[in-house]
Amino acid sequence: MKTALVIIDMQRSLFEEGPWNADVLLERISRLIDSARQAKAPIVFVRDRRVEPDARLHPMLEANSSDIHIQKNYCDTFLDTCLDVELKAKSIERLVVAGLQTDYCIDTTCRRAASLGYTVLLVSDGHSTYDHVHLKAEQIVAHHNQVLRSFPAGAGSVSVIESDRVNFA
Repeated sequence: MKTALVIIDMQRSLFEEGPWNADVLLERISRLIDSARQAKAPIVFVRDRRVEPDARLHPMLEANSSDIHIQKNYCDTFLDTCLDVELKAKSIERLVVAGLQTDYCIDTTCRRAASLGYTVLLVSDGHSTYDHVHLKAEQIVAHHNQVLRSFPAGAGSVSVIESDRVNFA
C-alpha cells in the first residue's frame, strides 16, 4: 500500500502561540520527514492561508520543490483543494498524518480522508494544539488519540500509531 506523509499547518506564526509540546513535536515531525524521504514516500505540506502574519513553514522543517504543497482555507484539508486528486494521481492509499491543530484541522482531515477511502495513520505523538478554557492541550491530544484509535469509515479508516513505529515502506 503506497503511503504519503501529510504534515498539516506547521507554520511559523502558529508556533508563536506556543502549542503544547512544541519542541518535541517539531523533532518528531522532522524525523518523520527524514524517514519518508529515505523511503521515497511522497510528502504533503499543508498550509492554512488564514495564518497571519507569517504563513511560512517552521524553519526546523524542510520542504522540497518535489513535495506536494497544498494551501487550504478550511479545517478540512480536502475541501476546495486538489489534495485528493494529487494523492490519487500518485496511487496513494495510506496517509500518515501529523501537525497542528489536533482539535480542528487534524481531526477534520483524518475523518474526511477516511470517508474518502484512505487508510489514515494518525501519529499519536506527532500532533498538538493549544490550551482551551475547559481542557489543557495535553488532554485534547489524548482525547483525540483515544477517539480516533479505531475509526472505521466505509472503505477507509483512522488508527493511531506512535512516531517511532511509522513505516513508509
